Amino acid sequence: MQHRAGFGQWLRALRDTRGLTQEELAEASGSSVRTIREMERGRVRTPQRRTVALLADALGLAGADRDRFVGLARAGHRPQPDPGIVAAAPVVPSELPAAVPNLVGREAELTVLARLTTGVTDGSATTASVVVLHGPPGTGKSSLAVAAGHRFGTAFTDGQLFLDLHGTAPTDTGRTGGAFAGIVDPAEALAGLLRSLGVPEEAIPGPPEQRGRLFRTLTRDRRLLIVVDDAADEAQVRPLLPAGRHCLTLVTSRRPLTGLTGAVRVPVGLLVPDAAWRLLASITGEDRLAADPTGTAELVELCGRLPLAIRVAGNRLASRPGWPVAQLVAQLADPRRRLTALTAGDLDVRATFDVSYRRLGATTAGVFRRASLVPGAEFDAGLLAAVTHVDVESAAAAAEELVDAGLLLPRGDRYAFHGLTRIYARERLALEE
Repeated sequence: MQHRAGFGQWLRALRDTRGLTQEELAEASGSSVRTIREMERGRVRTPQRRTVALLADALGLAGADRDRFVGLARAGHRPQPDPGIVAAAPVVPSELPAAVPNLVGREAELTVLARLTTGVTDGSATTASVVVLHGPPGTGKSSLAVAAGHRFGTAFTDGQLFLDLHGTAPTDTGRTGGAFAGIVDPAEALAGLLRSLGVPEEAIPGPPEQRGRLFRTLTRDRRLLIVVDDAADEAQVRPLLPAGRHCLTLVTSRRPLTGLTGAVRVPVGLLVPDAAWRLLASITGEDRLAADPTGTAELVELCGRLPLAIRVAGNRLASRPGWPVAQLVAQLADPRRRLTALTAGDLDVRATFDVSYRRLGATTAGVFRRASLVPGAEFDAGLLAAVTHVDVESAAAAAEELVDAGLLLPRGDRYAFHGLTRIYARERLALEE
C-alpha cells in the first residue's frame, strides 16, 4: 500500500499549503470529509476518477501538476518510488562543504554565532533566527559560514542544508542594473531545498508560491541549520527562509541586505595584522616567516590584510619553497603589477572585485573610478564630489552604494579604500577614461 500512502501524503501536503481544512476541501470538491480523511491516511485503494478530478479542481492544479496528481491516484500496483511528501525514512541532510582547515581571526564573529545558535536551539531567542554575514569581496564570508556550520551544526538534529545562490556569478553582460547570468532563481533554489528534505521530483509543486508554502510546512517543526551562500539581494533570500522557530539561517552576501526585517547582521572585515600573519603562517609554515619578520609584515600590508589576497600569497610561497618572502614582496611592491601577481589557480583578487564593479550603475562606477584620485587615506562626500565632478548629494549616495558593494570602507561620516580596491579603481580609470 506504499503507493497509496504516497498519494495520501501528497494530498494532505497540497491541502496544507493552500491553508484548507479537510472540511473546506470537502465542501470545495463535493466530497465527504470521511473520504478525504481516508484518502490522506492511505486507506482508499482506488480513488474514483471523478473524485480525483474534483479534488484537483478544488486544489487549483493545472498542467503537469494536475497530470502527476491524477496519474498518481491511478497508479494502481505499478512499481514506482514513493512520491510522498515525507520519505518513508526521515531524511537528515548533511550538506555542508568541507571547512577550511586554517580559519583564523574570526573568533569574535564565531562567539556571536555561538550565542545566536544557543538562542535558537533552546528556544530563548528574542530575535529572528536569520544572520547575514556581510562584507567586502575576499574577506572569507563563505569560509566563516561553513566553519560555523560544522562547529554548531550538531545542535540542529534534523540536519544542515547548504545552498549556493551564485549571487556573484561572473557575467559578460556588464552593468545593466538587472538580473545577471548564473544567479540562482529562488524558485529553483526552493526545489533544491525540497529535494534535500526528501520530497521526490514528482511531488514538487510547479508555482513558486506553492513551493514556498510546502517548504515552510516541512520546516515548521524541524531543527535545521540552513547556510545560504553568496546571496545577491533580499528578494533572492526571502522565499528561502524557513518557518520553524528552531531553524537558523546563515546568509552570506557582500551587501548587508538591510531589507530583511529582523535579521542579525555580522560584518566580516579585514584581518588585524596578527591574524593576517597567523593565516599566512598556517599556509607557508611559521619558520619561513620568522626568517624575515620585516618582509612578512610588509607582505601582509601589501595584501591589504584581505584574507583572499593573503591566501593567494601564501599559496604562491608554498608552491615556491625556494623563494624567500622578500621575492614575493618585490613582485607586489609595484601597484601596477600587484593584482596580476595576486592570482593562484582559480583564486583571483582582481576577478572578485570585477564582479562587484560590473554591477554598479554608470554614475556610481564613475565615482568609484575617480575616487582613486582623492589624496589621503580618507575622504568625505564633499571632497569626493569635487574630485568626481558630481554634486555632494550624488557623491554621498554613490559612496553609500559602494560601501554596500564592499568597494569602499565606512569611517564614521567619511570613507576609505583599502589598498587593493584603490589599485583596482585606478586600473579601471586608466582603462575606461
